[in-house]
Amino acid sequence: MQKVHSGQFEVAKVEGKELGVIAQSFSQTGWASCTVRLLRTFSWDAKERAFEIVDFNLEEKHELIAVCGPYATADAAAFNLDPEMDVGFPERDDYDGVLYLVHGQPAAANDRYQDAAGWIVLAGTGLKGEDRFVALALEKSNTQLVHFSLDNQQLDISLILPKQIYPIAACSELIDLPQIQIKTGLGDIEVAHAELRSMILQAIPARARDYSAPLIVDTWGFGTNVNQALVASVAKTAKELELEVLTIDKGWENIVGEWQPGPHFEDGMPGLAEITSRSGTRLGLWASLGNADPASSVALAHPDWLATWRGKTQVVSHRTSSLCMGHGPVIEYLSGQLANLANNGLTWLLHDFETISRCDSAIHDHPQGLGEDWAVRGWYRLLSEFRSRFENVWLENCWNGGRPLDLQMVGHHDTTIGDDFCDVRHNAVAKVGLGKYLPAHWCSSYMSDQNSLTLKSQLAIYAVGGPWILMGDIPNWSAEKLALAKRVMNVYRAWRPMFPTGSVRWASVSGWQADSRWRADQEVLPISFIHESGKELMACVVTNALEQREIRWHPAYKGAMVITNEFTGESRDYEESEIAAGITIPTDFAEGHLFAAVPKSTVEG
Repeated sequence: MQKVHSGQFEVAKVEGKELGVIAQSFSQTGWASCTVRLLRTFSWDAKERAFEIVDFNLEEKHELIAVCGPYATADAAAFNLDPEMDVGFPERDDYDGVLYLVHGQPAAANDRYQDAAGWIVLAGTGLKGEDRFVALALEKSNTQLVHFSLDNQQLDISLILPKQIYPIAACSELIDLPQIQIKTGLGDIEVAHAELRSMILQAIPARARDYSAPLIVDTWGFGTNVNQALVASVAKTAKELELEVLTIDKGWENIVGEWQPGPHFEDGMPGLAEITSRSGTRLGLWASLGNADPASSVALAHPDWLATWRGKTQVVSHRTSSLCMGHGPVIEYLSGQLANLANNGLTWLLHDFETISRCDSAIHDHPQGLGEDWAVRGWYRLLSEFRSRFENVWLENCWNGGRPLDLQMVGHHDTTIGDDFCDVRHNAVAKVGLGKYLPAHWCSSYMSDQNSLTLKSQLAIYAVGGPWILMGDIPNWSAEKLALAKRVMNVYRAWRPMFPTGSVRWASVSGWQADSRWRADQEVLPISFIHESGKELMACVVTNALEQREIRWHPAYKGAMVITNEFTGESRDYEESEIAAGITIPTDFAEGHLFAAVPKSTVEG
């Protein structure tokens, strides 16, 4: 990569093509080898790959560029076709309302541009064979490029603002440039992850560092076909299951952009608050605050508030338009809408769709070339002011499936969704992907009714990490499923006080070899919550029967343990040698398993 001066800035060039303004640079000599580990977040542009952790070896004269931010998957696809290609929004007739990928294909293993979360670790060896690492975390949710190269034993990292979104000439109007927090030292990749987790934990709001991850029911299992009677029915079963939050998903609103109940909720907000109060739950609501249906009153009254890009009004999720969060009147309007909900019973806000828009309108408050940067500022200003006024309302990030992931998002929320696919297999991968970086009580997962799986397979992994968010037809669950769910929920309740001080990771198993990428389509998906005390809660879903009759699970703790099969209630003492040999998990048939392992010394104490 070349660095050339342009006014007050340095501009990055790759193969003679300008990428954008360099916001920050880091260099370190003495590297013999280096691997970059990226977390690829869930995206509806590439939904099948779930949350993947992918490693890239840096080689001499070869560059890797991570694309971070709200539209990272689509941006990386476009940049791989041509780094100077413009980035836009779908206009196809077959556009289905959630995809942004309009140029190219999702990044593949050998592509230069890779979409990634804003948390990255590098690990390798020095010239004397010592382990070395770099851990970095993006501070802001803006679209940013992170350029990596290793040449002549020198590691170079640059943070770049892509010129398509932040025109070089306009960057002089930025209030401040986005930055990366960086830690470096001696140690392997696990040390790097520990340092990165430390940075992220410091960004988590004080109230969200240690809380009891709730059990939530959400109406998305019924899609938008919801009404007051249905919610009352869901609430009745929620009371039986002793759930703690009832979130009414998309469909409760009058229309996207007007955040009050529609006529199908005849008693309005007071009626919803009463239903939840009777069931012992708190009221949660879905909202896409950054969007407005073209037929909504706000869009009709204020077409000048809509975000435009390249002279056109955007068409985004479910054929809505984006409200420009970089425009002051929009923030004032949304502040009033949120306050009205909070004053009428809202306690859990699930926000979705596009809250950070790209806008180049000449009539908005923001500079014409920096709409996205101002939208980031407007969005987090809205959240900050709302949180300070309504401390009892908790915020769940479901921004198009849980993106973006960076320190700014973490600093303004209480949890983030791991996977929007509502699938056991994808959620297992997501829990581990997020678990490398976030404590277990930040690994939300959506559970649908997957009746093709056994009941144990449907339920097991949801005991591990949380919040646990049920999205099925719980009023029509069988007595057997309700009973088993209650058993697993009791396990969840017993373990969740430990979630803030532990992590979710792949369980250690032998007798079966995982794919190096731990894809969601593997036959065995074993995950564990591991606490600093040595306690371990392990869920394993065998999605397809294997030829061998069993595999063995090896708890992380090295010593005697008491292990309980949480589906049968059977407990047994295991000596240290038996723990080392492994605990048998049958694999000759598809099934879910859930085991709790506690050090024997802890039990005896």
